Amino acid sequence: MDRLYAGNPVTGRDFIGREEEINKIIHLLSFGQSVVLIAPRRFGKTSLALEVLSRLKSKEVFTSYIDVFSSPDIKTLSIQITESVLKNDKLDKIFCRTRESALLMLKNLKFRAVVEDFEFILGFSEKMFNEWLVLEQSIDFVDQFAKKHNKKMICAFDEFGDIEKLDGDRIVQLFRSKIQQHKHTAYLFSGSYESVMQSMFVKKNAPFFRFARIIDLGPIKQDEFKKYYKRTLRKYQIAIHDNFIDQILDFTGGHPYYSQLALQEMIILNLMNHKTPDITRLITSMVNAEKNYLELSWEEISASKELVSAILAIVKSGSEIYRTLKNSGINIYRALSNLKSNGTISMNEHKAYQLNDPLLNYWIKENIIK
Repeated sequence: MDRLYAGNPVTGRDFIGREEEINKIIHLLSFGQSVVLIAPRRFGKTSLALEVLSRLKSKEVFTSYIDVFSSPDIKTLSIQITESVLKNDKLDKIFCRTRESALLMLKNLKFRAVVEDFEFILGFSEKMFNEWLVLEQSIDFVDQFAKKHNKKMICAFDEFGDIEKLDGDRIVQLFRSKIQQHKHTAYLFSGSYESVMQSMFVKKNAPFFRFARIIDLGPIKQDEFKKYYKRTLRKYQIAIHDNFIDQILDFTGGHPYYSQLALQEMIILNLMNHKTPDITRLITSMVNAEKNYLELSWEEISASKELVSAILAIVKSGSEIYRTLKNSGINIYRALSNLKSNGTISMNEHKAYQLNDPLLNYWIKENIIK
């Protein structure tokens, strides 16, 4: 049976849709063009990045994946980068076991050959660890390793916007100065619509301005999800009418996480009650599953009266927000700019503002506006 993920990265047969985006990204990276994926939270950036790497790896391209969010300090980031590169030669596990002992590193003949070419690796075993020097050498290691093996390298930095938490401008400038000189590596950066990603890649004075092609990820096409729903439901021997599937996908709007969550909840409720829930019962089940997340999201919004006013106006009528807020006493442009830059809202095809989180939109209607 299909694995019913909701929230975990997926690849291969569990990956849904985005063929157009995948093909474009693979072509760009193959040309040596670095790429930036920007999308709201829970829009499948990690899954897409991993799927791209998986497909490129099958073409005998070296790949490297680093999750910046999971690196609490510079040393850990350096270890992640080095380990991910060594994985291409199946030496990552040896590195993990021996990195704190130069003697153990050199005992392994295959690993010793790598250390002889890249002596900086021995620096991980030193008590007086020069973290900035090793980070600098780790970044260069990505390209040097590819050059040594006469291969192309595609290196993905997930949640790259979090790099600033380690040392602000200094680390950003270090990455920029290093990777702009790399000839054998193309980079795939991903991050949420946080203002930091805007300041790193989008604005004219950004350190990575015009360094990479920016791709904004939108919702997944509903037809793709519909095919996946039908295939999965058949395997669970659950018969559900097309109209009900359309109702669900109209509600989720092709949002990757919530479309997966809806399917998961629908199957669980069906198996428990031996019947298909109605749409209201299904949405209520989704809200209950996401209760803590939704309450925390609203708590963050509530820290600003300006943002609260703008959000409520958008939920009520996204197309008439300026008219709605005309006499509210808030800076409408500033509120909308803040909400757009952090990925909370976007403009839909009808030129109306909307929340990117359909379940939060529903929760606000039911719990705040009522």
